[in-house]
Formats: sequence, C-alpha cells, structure tokens
Amino acid sequence: MDINIEIIMDNINNPKILEDLYQSNKKNFSEIIKTMYNENSDIVIKYWYTRLFYKSIRKKINSKKYLFTAALIIVAWIPIRLIYVDFLDKNIYLTRAIPIIFSIALSLFFLFEKIKRKDIVKIIIPSLILYVYFIILPDKANSQSINNAFYFMFVLLWFLVLVSQSDFSLKKLKYIVFLEKCGEIIIWSTIFIIGGIVIVGLSITLFNTIKINTGNFYLKNIVTLGMIAAPFVSLLVIENNNKAKLSIIIANIFLPIILVSQFVFGIISIFNNTKPYEDRDIFIIYNIMNVIVICILVFTSINNINNKFIYTCSYILPIITIILNIITLSAVIYRINEYGITPNKITILGTNIIMLGNLIFMVYQKFKQKTEQSLNYLSVYFVWSLIVVFIFPFIFKYL
Repeated sequence: MDINIEIIMDNINNPKILEDLYQSNKKNFSEIIKTMYNENSDIVIKYWYTRLFYKSIRKKINSKKYLFTAALIIVAWIPIRLIYVDFLDKNIYLTRAIPIIFSIALSLFFLFEKIKRKDIVKIIIPSLILYVYFIILPDKANSQSINNAFYFMFVLLWFLVLVSQSDFSLKKLKYIVFLEKCGEIIIWSTIFIIGGIVIVGLSITLFNTIKINTGNFYLKNIVTLGMIAAPFVSLLVIENNNKAKLSIIIANIFLPIILVSQFVFGIISIFNNTKPYEDRDIFIIYNIMNVIVICILVFTSINNINNKFIYTCSYILPIITIILNIITLSAVIYRINEYGITPNKITILGTNIIMLGNLIFMVYQKFKQKTEQSLNYLSVYFVWSLIVVFIFPFIFKYL
C-alpha cells in the first residue's frame, strides 16, 4: 500500500486504518510521521511520533539528564571541596551553605524535564532566605538553640525538595512517590558508599606499596565527591530500574526485628534500675528509637503489605512505641522539673509530643484502613521545624 501525508491526514481520526498503514509498511510510515511532526502537530501525530521514536527520544533526554546531573553534583560538591582549602578551613559560610546547596541541586534534579525560570526562583528564594538567616545568627559553637535550629533546617530543606518534586502544589504534595524515592536513595546510596569505601581503601593501599601517600588526596577529592554523587546516581538507577524496590523489602524485614527489639528493650527497662529519668544516655537512646520507628512506620504505611505476619507487626509496633514514647515524654518533663529549662529540653519535649501525636494518628488511620492519610501529619513536623529554626534562637537569646 502506497503511504503518503495525504492518506494519513485523511484518516487521522481512524485509528484502525492508521494501524493498517503502519503494519503495511513500517519504515515508510515512520519516515512520513517524522517529517510531519512538529510542536504544532495534531495530537495523533504526536502520539505516533512518540510511539515510533520513543527510544531515541528517551536516549536524547537521558543524555541531557546525565550531563545535567553531573553539573548538579559538581555544584553541590564545590563548597565541600573549598572547606579543605587551607584559608577556608572551618569556614562557617561554607559549612552552612552545604546542605542548602545540596537541597537546591536535588530540587532541580526532580524538575529537569519541566523546569521553568519561575520554578528556579521558587527554589532559590526560600533557600537564600534560609542561608542569609543562618549567616546572620551568631557563630556560637555551644549554643543549643542555634545548633537545634541548624539540625531542624534539614527538615525544612526536605520539605522544600518535596514541594519541588510535587510541582509546587502545596495542596497535593506527592508524599507517597517522594517517600518511596527517599527510601530507595538511602538504600542505593549506602550500597554505593560501601562499594566506594572498598575501592578507595584498595587504591590507597596499592599506592602505599609504591611509597606514595594518596590518603589525603582521596579524602579531599574522591571521598567527598562520592558522598555527594551517591544520592544523584541512586536517583538515576531508580528511574531506570523501577521493578525491584529494595527499600520495601528491607523495611518489611526490619519491621518485625524492630518490634522484637522494642518489646524486649521495654520489658528489660521496666525491671532495670537504669531509667531515662536520670541516665542521659538511656534518655537519648529512647528518643533515637522513637525516631527510627516512626520513620519505618511512615515508610511502610505507603506500601501494601501482603504478608499477614508483617501486617500484624505493623499494628503492634506503633502501640508499643506509644508506650515508650509516653515514658520518654515523662522523662523530659521530669528532667525539666529537676534540672531546669534549656533549649534542648524544650525542643525535645515539643518533638516528643509531636511524635506521640503522629503515632496515635497512625494507629487511628490504621484501624480505619486509611494508612495513606496518616502522611498528612508530616506537615506538623514542618511547622514545628519553623518554630525551632526561626523562633527558639531568639526566645532563648542564643543560649
């Protein structure tokens, strides 16, 4: 069958005939579609062009994305590398810029295929405001309120990347997609970093055998670059391989293990003389365990659990954690009453109250079979982080 532009246009709304034309002479049909395609083409032509040349289109996009990602890695790595320059060593301006620049780079990565100038502005302005704010704050190494503000800044930056990944739609934040990617990034980055440590260790050892000390060079250049590159490389791997999600597998493995650990730890601590009320180390461990459990529960809530044992564990774990969280909360109140108010104690008190509310909300949504809605609670952490970052340093007068 002879195929030309006129025949295709005459049958533009007849999918069967178009398919017959394609099947009769695939090469000729493809070449004509290619000549017909432009930005103003009919939607059917755009569909056929995408269908026929999808691999070549993706290859071009991927090539551009790889170059774009490489540029982002270099930009995010520069402040870390500059810290190792002698006259910039321990420079507060660079130290506080590292996480902010890294979050900007991640945000731009997610916006690669749909990035606009106004989107860049939306990312840069809040990041710049945050950076200027931390530069204005006094440089006090022992200031609890300023140190806490710096730590909680990471929560704000996490939300900034989330908003960017959600196309700046605050009402429709893509918690599920973003949390899945975060889980995969952590797993793949860990794998890459472990592999990198082995390779770097072998390389340094090989050079040492010929009396060349390369340890300092690798630390300043290769190690720092690898640490920055790992999350970006992980994202590229995730995008090109969506079949196996290691984070889901690992989360399901660790869920029962953490449940057993929590239960045993809770039982032993009841009959043990060491309590979080007096022992600061136990108090810190209680808080760390609460954070880990909430992270696991938040992540598993976005994935369908088919295994009945794991599913049952996901019900029991938050209930046990609520009990331990109440003990931790009472310990904070006790320590405030005994030793007085400090920025650290008030920050931990507020965080524990929010985590307790999160656990109760998770259990409530779990019984209602609406686990995904429990993710909406994450916005409370954002509000609390704003308070810790922008209000506490001034309330406590930089103590």
